[in-house]
Amino acid sequence: MEGIVFMLVASAWFVFRRRIAAYQVYLITEKFKVLAVRDKAEQAQGMEGIGILFCSLLFGAGALMVVLHILFD
Repeated sequence: MEGIVFMLVASAWFVFRRRIAAYQVYLITEKFKVLAVRDKAEQAQGMEGIGILFCSLLFGAGALMVVLHILFD
């Protein structure tokens, strides 16, 4: 069951990845003042790339959990 939830969360994250990345850049640069404001489009693109990496890891882990659950249940 957890594997399916992981895969659903990863799918939703993949669909809304641009909005999530833009909001993360906004939080980091404007709200928390952690990073200096440079090129927001470039920073959002970098956040989007990291988001895709985490999304694929989450989806892969979910798929592995589903497969292992089918094999060993």
